[in-house]
Amino acid sequence: MPLTERQQKIIDVFFEAPEETRSVADFAEFGVERTTVFRDIKKLVQAGLLQLEGKAYRVNTDSDAYLRWDLSRAPHHRESVPYNPRLLGDYRPNSTFLLTDDQLLALEQAGIVEEIAETKEKGKLYERVLASLLIDLTHASSNLENVNISWLDTKTLIEFGERPEGLTEKQLRIVLNHKEAISFLKQHGSSLSFAKRDLLDIHSLLIQGLLSDTSAVGALRSVVVKFDDSKYLPPDNPHQLTEIFDEFCEKADAITNPYEQAFFAMVFISYIQPFQDGNKRTSRIAMNIPLVKHALAPFSFSDIRGRDYTFGLLAFYERGKHSFLANAFTAAYQKSANRYGDLVSHINDGGLLGTIGN
Repeated sequence: MPLTERQQKIIDVFFEAPEETRSVADFAEFGVERTTVFRDIKKLVQAGLLQLEGKAYRVNTDSDAYLRWDLSRAPHHRESVPYNPRLLGDYRPNSTFLLTDDQLLALEQAGIVEEIAETKEKGKLYERVLASLLIDLTHASSNLENVNISWLDTKTLIEFGERPEGLTEKQLRIVLNHKEAISFLKQHGSSLSFAKRDLLDIHSLLIQGLLSDTSAVGALRSVVVKFDDSKYLPPDNPHQLTEIFDEFCEKADAITNPYEQAFFAMVFISYIQPFQDGNKRTSRIAMNIPLVKHALAPFSFSDIRGRDYTFGLLAFYERGKHSFLANAFTAAYQKSANRYGDLVSHINDGGLLGTIGN
């Protein structure tokens, strides 16, 4: 629920020491009647932000508001969280769903590009969509890797080979590797799956030239990975990691709904951290496999806010909660799918899609 200014002040006081209980009398400094404070606190209880404990109140640590507050703090304020095997182990393809029925329906309604489905030129039109994806996803995913490149610079780099100013050699390599990986998806999408070999190939294209240890390119990691921005500890035993990754591939490939399959891949490749580097990049490309295979609107990550994406991953890493990322994914996919639909409509109406000036 949206909070009033006073309710926000009240919850902020509770968050100063979430483990402590407070009574209505503790808010006398607010200069309003006790009944007014009580009314506000009661609304916070009804909203699930606070919980009653005797005659006092405490922060409800299961609430979304608390989770957002907790994960917004510096990592050293939180406890370490090891890999939870149950998150993947308890998932049953086509019986368990990370996306709700409403989310799946919204994605299905957005993802089918009617103009493509209803034409004999289906293959050619979808090629145009994937040509746009090549630029959009390269740009958005590179930005998520802190490569500050504009969409226009991405387009001119991909189409004309013009190097933008201000990029280091590593940043340029990240962008060009995205181009290679997405081109691979564009060319072979109809035959790709979540087979181990296909995912290793995508990783290899994304990470080539970026690791001093060339044996780690297109291979499962043999080293421990740690995060600067999270207290999550991915699996660190190479034998266990191989088993986990094999289980992921088997379950991902068995999912029949392309949207659930895409989201499952986006979440779990990042969670498992199977590679020494480039895990999120690999997840962002690989999650498009089922969308491309079914000629659905792809997901470019252009419309998902970096903060929502990062927070959604943190919530899954440290609390096993996927709902935040599912909400962000659904909302962003609807926007990007509409844009690809408009693109096809433009082409059908006689518009051109090509390089600048054509």
